[in-house]
Amino acid sequence: MAQTLRITLIKPGTIVPELHYGPYYFYWWIISNENETLFPIRLGQQTKVCLNEVDFILTIQTGSGNNKLMPMYCCQSGLHVVTELSSTKAISTAYKNRFNTSTHYSGYQAMGTSSREKWHYAGSGFQSYLLHMYERKQSIFVSRIEEKKCIVKIYRESALIKQFKGATPDEVWEKTGQLKKFTGTQLYGLDNPITKNLIQQHRTQCTLNDWNDEYILERLFDYHVKRRTLANANWKYFFTSWIKTENPIIELEPTLHAIYPKGYEFSERELSAWQTMLKAVGAINITPWLSEESKRQLWTKLPNKEADKVAFATLYKSGFLTSIPK
Repeated sequence: MAQTLRITLIKPGTIVPELHYGPYYFYWWIISNENETLFPIRLGQQTKVCLNEVDFILTIQTGSGNNKLMPMYCCQSGLHVVTELSSTKAISTAYKNRFNTSTHYSGYQAMGTSSREKWHYAGSGFQSYLLHMYERKQSIFVSRIEEKKCIVKIYRESALIKQFKGATPDEVWEKTGQLKKFTGTQLYGLDNPITKNLIQQHRTQCTLNDWNDEYILERLFDYHVKRRTLANANWKYFFTSWIKTENPIIELEPTLHAIYPKGYEFSERELSAWQTMLKAVGAINITPWLSEESKRQLWTKLPNKEADKVAFATLYKSGFLTSIPK
């Protein structure tokens, strides 16, 4: 019986055009034996696999000298460190050094996540790749999710040849007119068991009890907000000050202004990112009025937050909250 591996993605790594679309691009892609799906080998990607109750950390690096454009695999377990041109050899050697036997493991790509069921919970930043003929020439098809749309870009020799956009993977791939016997979901790789497993790993959420866990909060901030806001925003203070205050309810925008430069103006996209993160950390929007009436929002951290939401809505509808802030 095949061994079930416990795999954790530590760092997603990055796609580097000079490596993934350059003259040595074929070293930076792997093909799944199951359905011939093409996966990128991301520079800096780091995964942890538990073998025989011991953790092995695999990091993808670049080589040096004649191998500087090729991926190198560094596997570490305790004091044992092995670097090889093959991920399987790196782990096998490290495993043998530790247990005097061997095993096999392949690295997987990192995925973003979201709550969109039609995207199979993949989120903004998700990418998958495949090689296929376009206009009778071999090309790379990059399927990507960006914000609220799905995009397919076709590259040849590092140049963008064509681009298509749609609301769902199926819609955008239908527009390409390519590989019609497959669905867009299949071509994005979203039905692949490996992809599903990695997406599930990244659907991180927490509760008020986890707000003191900096690692969990940082993962959520990096995913939801980091790319959409100022690099020097003191986001940690936002949570530490809120958790210490006796008042469980905050007005969102003024509270956020405390961690940004004076006079800073939020974009709609930026506020939306913060709202998504607050939901992920267990806070809830209890604003009783409609967004058309006022853009100002009230959020609570309390465990019985749903009760707060109902109470505020009842007071508002009953006329006790007579003034709508502008």
